[in-house]
Amino acid sequence: MKYKLSFFVINHTSVGGVERVTSRLISLFKQNQLDVFSIISFAKEDVKNKMIDFETKTIVKTIRKKEIVQDLQDYINKEGITHLIFQGDNMSISKNILQATKNTNCKAFLHYHGSPYAYLKKNFYWSDIKEKPVNLLKLILEIIVYPIKKHKLKTIINNSKDGFITVGNGVRKELSFLYKNNDNIITIHNPTSFNNTEIDILNKNKTIVFASRLVRKHKNAMLSLKVWKLLHLKHPNWKLQILGYGVISKKMDTYIVKHNLTNVKIFGYVNNVDKFIRKSSISIVTSDSEGFSMFAYESISFKNPIVSTKSYGGISDMITDKYNGFFSPKNDEKQMAINLEKLMINDSLRIEMGNNSYTNFLELKNEDIFSQWKELLKI
Repeated sequence: MKYKLSFFVINHTSVGGVERVTSRLISLFKQNQLDVFSIISFAKEDVKNKMIDFETKTIVKTIRKKEIVQDLQDYINKEGITHLIFQGDNMSISKNILQATKNTNCKAFLHYHGSPYAYLKKNFYWSDIKEKPVNLLKLILEIIVYPIKKHKLKTIINNSKDGFITVGNGVRKELSFLYKNNDNIITIHNPTSFNNTEIDILNKNKTIVFASRLVRKHKNAMLSLKVWKLLHLKHPNWKLQILGYGVISKKMDTYIVKHNLTNVKIFGYVNNVDKFIRKSSISIVTSDSEGFSMFAYESISFKNPIVSTKSYGGISDMITDKYNGFFSPKNDEKQMAINLEKLMINDSLRIEMGNNSYTNFLELKNEDIFSQWKELLKI
């Protein structure tokens, strides 16, 4: 059949996981002779992404956020778009996209990059309330609006008749628990562009790496420093490297100075995360929720064991507790420090778990991601 395939990304110039996954997916399609006509975005057409390499031949089309339904519908009809894969984590935007495509000949596939609990819950802790008492009111409001949000998400799922694609089995299980009998929910893991076969696990540096947007919401990035505060003096031969930038970057800088933390450095945004992971020995993930962490995925490809919070979402697709890493409760710096220290002081355990990580990676890597998408798209 003749087709015209486009992607919708809220902001193609951003440097988050969604944009990286979209870029890799477009590359995967093109490698398999499945052309992508355009990327639709709220960002300006002439602004390029400074950190992520989108295919140069792919058209970027700007639509207006306030006029999303009309603009998108007009563009689909004008260009004859037959298939649209869209970033579906924002419920209001997803609702508008489904409305815009309803009366066209375009099939719409909602690509869900997160966990439903990232939308339904704010994950406030006592420390958040203590720091900002107003968060107590937000927590109360969250409890009140929870059933409203839950119903809204159910409506979005039911209206995603062409496909509601999660990036992790853990996410699909959460949705199946929340909503019964939804056959249009499927899982297709994120594609990988890395193929690491020659990793010298015996000669890795005594370095722990953490890569994330430096924000409180969902990522809980400050937890990395709270954990390091409990360990840095006991293990002066180890280093913590933090890759990323966000609204709490300055707050994290201040925390380092205030608590005299040693052997820790925040590098900001980097476009060569793989070079840091390759040389490191352990990766840590502090998130409250993750769809399918590309940092964790890349870490297991480099034979790193992972110390992670037991977050909502698909982290369990990559980490098996006590096999290639350790889980700790969310926001629990003491247990996370205990788990991290187990790997820091035990070389044989760290190597064993690192090799187990690579075994998990190979199982995921051997999945035929393109065939799964092609079958879904029916192109």
